[in-house]
Amino acid sequence: MLKRYLFLVISLFSFSLAANQVVVSDFTVREFIPGAPSSVGYFQLANHSDKNLALSSVSIEQLGRVEIHNHIQKNGMMSMVKLDKLAIDAHSTKVFQSGGLHLMLFSPEAKLIKGETLNAQFNFVSGLTINAKATIVGINESIENEHQHHHH
Repeated sequence: MLKRYLFLVISLFSFSLAANQVVVSDFTVREFIPGAPSSVGYFQLANHSDKNLALSSVSIEQLGRVEIHNHIQKNGMMSMVKLDKLAIDAHSTKVFQSGGLHLMLFSPEAKLIKGETLNAQFNFVSGLTINAKATIVGINESIENEHQHHHH
């Protein structure tokens, strides 16, 4: 009985420790263009742990559906593909940005208002869940920030 209890405590502690070693930063969600069925989300996802992880889904309040997408080049053409999961190696960072990995956002329940924040949940295949906050940015503002980001 004591062994089971200790195993449970150690498991919960290591799970908690892993959550502190996986960090979402610079998380922005772009306002929906009036009449557009979708928008995008960008962020950085850092895995500072010693374990490889796989992101399986992201949910964001006020959005009916969120999908993980990537741009790939195939036969000289760029195309967008939906990913069922995304591997994040130990001690690595995935950057979600224009022209690469990004979140596709669908079915807003209400108008997204620039400057407000949304709660998000990142779910991993291992069962790990990370909570984060996304800042809503304006349609033009997020494009300008992307250009500024690329010049650094």
